[in-house]
Amino acid sequence: KLLLVSFERFEELFHSREPVKNGDAFETLELEQPVTINPGINSYAFKWTPLCTGIYTLATVQIQWRSACFHYDSAALRKPLLGIEVLASDPTQTIELNPLFLIPGQTQQVRISFNSGSDAVSEGSVELLCSEGLLVIPPGLDPDSGEWKSSCKVDLPHCEPGGSVVMTTMVKSSAPRLITQTSSRLLSTDSNREAAPVQTMQARVTTSYNHALYNEKKSGGDPNKAWMQTTLEAMVTTLDKPAFTVDESTAYSYTDDQVLVTVLLHCNTPVPFSLKEWEISLPKLKLADEGDLNGSLFNHAIEEGEQLSLSFNCVLGDSEIKPGERSMLKVVLQDEFGKTFNQMLLLNLDTFYDKMAMEAEFSGSNSIVAELTCSHTSGLVGGPVSLTYKIDGGGLSTELLYRVTSNESDWIVGGKVKGILDFQTEKRHTITLFGIPVRPGILTRFPTLSMTPVTIEEGLPPTSVQSRHPDYFKSLSYVNHMALACPVGLES
Repeated sequence: KLLLVSFERFEELFHSREPVKNGDAFETLELEQPVTINPGINSYAFKWTPLCTGIYTLATVQIQWRSACFHYDSAALRKPLLGIEVLASDPTQTIELNPLFLIPGQTQQVRISFNSGSDAVSEGSVELLCSEGLLVIPPGLDPDSGEWKSSCKVDLPHCEPGGSVVMTTMVKSSAPRLITQTSSRLLSTDSNREAAPVQTMQARVTTSYNHALYNEKKSGGDPNKAWMQTTLEAMVTTLDKPAFTVDESTAYSYTDDQVLVTVLLHCNTPVPFSLKEWEISLPKLKLADEGDLNGSLFNHAIEEGEQLSLSFNCVLGDSEIKPGERSMLKVVLQDEFGKTFNQMLLLNLDTFYDKMAMEAEFSGSNSIVAELTCSHTSGLVGGPVSLTYKIDGGGLSTELLYRVTSNESDWIVGGKVKGILDFQTEKRHTITLFGIPVRPGILTRFPTLSMTPVTIEEGLPPTSVQSRHPDYFKSLSYVNHMALACPVGLES
């Protein structure tokens, strides 16, 4: 027999000079059948599966021969002590959180799945910790109770090997600020989708466990020493961007009272989502009969990085724009499990409404609408570009003197830059000129058209020009130039 004594007990017996007895052994190892001891060195193998952590000393060897029992105390042999240090086994427990991510501004159910693996879990606890902006309902409580907390802790029940425990809780994310796309066409679409701070919920599981064999083969000694401790952690985070963002929104007037509104949405979720419902709200505009042109997009799954274009046919209404009223698109998202989420998207239609306000401002005066178009959106410095003004005189019935001027640091304008337009016989005119960009870069200033009456009549309101021009012209510098050099004379 081999008597294994815990290091603490062996040290206590050693200092008190007491012999090791059978009752002091933590574990007694025995050979399964009698053996024959031969002269010289004899070797024997003892099988032992340690189930408790700690340091154990090979304190005594016992040999039973008939009615005689021989004891060999290792402390009296004047040789180095032999011991075994038993370390804790790696836990086989796992913890998993579902879903894989949280949507900013939404309240979602989170499932906490714990599996004991091949370990026997006696007890434990589950602690949920939320970062700023997240709140959680403790598992087992009704979400309607209003017991939202930034952290909570619940007990984990006893779990046999191969067992599992599933807990569900509700997590609420604070609503992110509304994000709209920029009105500039020069910026990339990636810069239009601003990132929001990431919110995190962490699940921390602490358990007391032992190996599955402990229940089959109990060890001696203090049973409390068999329990090992471990801590498991898992986390789920919110997306750094809303589930859907607006890449672009535009409004086009194609008749006097009809407007086509288009919205380009971008999907930011790692898993596919679909649009179950949507509703657009626009100041001074209302949806025309059968104006929703997106019937084929219902329940159409959209993956991360994909874009979805929505179109709405609207008509101008008589109502005035209220202070603080904004253009909004409300969408109802649906994931693959049928869970729905509401999201409000802010639309940037300021250019359209600014144009409406300008037209209303000049409606009572002698106003002329002049739209400038370029034959190209980009060109080389020094290369001529065709410029065309399309002029609508509206209700004017007179002769006007026009003049086209430009900032010489951007453009040189040629052609018939001055002349007379007769709106008595024709209400629409076209002026064709050419312009030469004089510097490289993005040109946002264009030639200016001004008009004055040929004959000034008393009481006639001044004539104003509403100019429309492209957003920009991209002027490119020369990268190479073809030239030929030749001598003009030879020295003798």
